[in-house]
Amino acid sequence: MRVTLHRGLAVSIVVASIAACTDFSAPEEVVLPDVLVANPSFATDIQPIFTARCATASCHNLASQQMGLNLQDGYAYAEIVEVESPTSRGLKYIRAGEPDNSYLVHMIEADPTPRFARPRMPLGRTPLTDNQIQTIINWVSAGAPQN
Repeated sequence: MRVTLHRGLAVSIVVASIAACTDFSAPEEVVLPDVLVANPSFATDIQPIFTARCATASCHNLASQQMGLNLQDGYAYAEIVEVESPTSRGLKYIRAGEPDNSYLVHMIEADPTPRFARPRMPLGRTPLTDNQIQTIINWVSAGAPQN
């Protein structure tokens, strides 16, 4: 009985966190250029994706910090690069030079692999485009520079 109660509480917390981030009444996200950037800059190419698609109402912004993560301009880099995700079983959000070992990359990819029992991000919104995902992967592969 006690195990069932604890499991039920844990499931309720996860569902509440996911529901809190999903804001279906929020305005549609800003439309970004759908271009692949071979050598992306964090400030010019990566942060605009985070700002428009992740740091939105009720998600990864200063006010809500879903899953403890703020991806707003001025915060995102320090929050993700070489910082372990509390829900990833040891993966860092971004492991510089290693997109396959970066939690954030797993969470946005379109592949069918499991995402640590979590839905694809951005939650409740249109997924990132293939070009946006590959731009982020290119940035991580280049060592995730703060440029």
